[in-house]
Amino acid sequence: MKKALGSILAGLMICTAPMALPSAADAAHPLAITATAGPVAGTGYIGMAALGKVYASQNAADGASVTMVPGSDVSNPLRLEKGEVDAAVQTMALAVCAREGQAPFKKVVSNLNSIANIRNNSRLNIVVRSDSGITSLDQLKEKKMSIRLATGPRGSASEVMGKWVLEAYGITYKDITSWGGKLFSNNFGDVANMAKDGQVDMMFWVGPGEAWFFTELISGTALTWIPVKPEAAKIVKEKYNLNDCVFESTMFGGKMGKDVPGVATSQQVMIRSGVSEDVAYRLTKAFCEGAQDVIAANPVWGTFKPETAWQGLTHELHPGAVKFYREKGWMK
Repeated sequence: MKKALGSILAGLMICTAPMALPSAADAAHPLAITATAGPVAGTGYIGMAALGKVYASQNAADGASVTMVPGSDVSNPLRLEKGEVDAAVQTMALAVCAREGQAPFKKVVSNLNSIANIRNNSRLNIVVRSDSGITSLDQLKEKKMSIRLATGPRGSASEVMGKWVLEAYGITYKDITSWGGKLFSNNFGDVANMAKDGQVDMMFWVGPGEAWFFTELISGTALTWIPVKPEAAKIVKEKYNLNDCVFESTMFGGKMGKDVPGVATSQQVMIRSGVSEDVAYRLTKAFCEGAQDVIAANPVWGTFKPETAWQGLTHELHPGAVKFYREKGWMK
């Protein structure tokens, strides 16, 4: 699976950039944009790269290009605001926090528009090695268990949403370390290897579908998905706009064993408000008219429906996106 992901990334002609990132306004060509999502090889990154390839292909005669850079759900809105990037894949829950100036953001993040709702079911996976003896989050607090927790990269939806759920149970990161536990923010490939070697007890991951690293890990290591109890789910739903979800027993070849309740968010494509109407129009058009190519590269975005992509977004649509949706007759 790792090789397959590598092939996809190579096929999408992804390139990374140094910290001094160009924006569309500063680039040599008005149709050159910089885009971001999550870490390289993540589903959001692959999806955004596939969209970028379609955009560049559709507008090749006009000199369009896309530079992909890694990001996170906390850094992406801030970089859009500053003009460091032009487009980003963003989870809805963190986009609402940016809009409201709610933690983890210190103030309202401005200069943001939406262009398309992906509508994927990005679930918070709370996964433990079955031999850890952990069966619930209440158990952690009651027994003050010393656990080794892999939260995901700092600022990622995995780390932030996992923290939210822990707090709904009355548990903080500080509690975990005070009980003798450890926190790891390694990338998910490293975390899978650490769990395989018995160095990690619990893992957080937010994303749609079945993560490749869990698929690989569960083939040789017994894993258990920890449920989110209704009371905690209600807290994070009211406070952070997370949704109820279910991990079906059929997932991972039936190794889930039973349905497990959890919480989830979804994703959208956002753009900085200062991007020209022409660029926003062309990027929206690329996603909607090239949806089959994007989904072929990133099947977990199969929930994307162009006809309703303008609905249910966290931010006002960019005028360029409005123009496209109205031309198609989808938006009145």
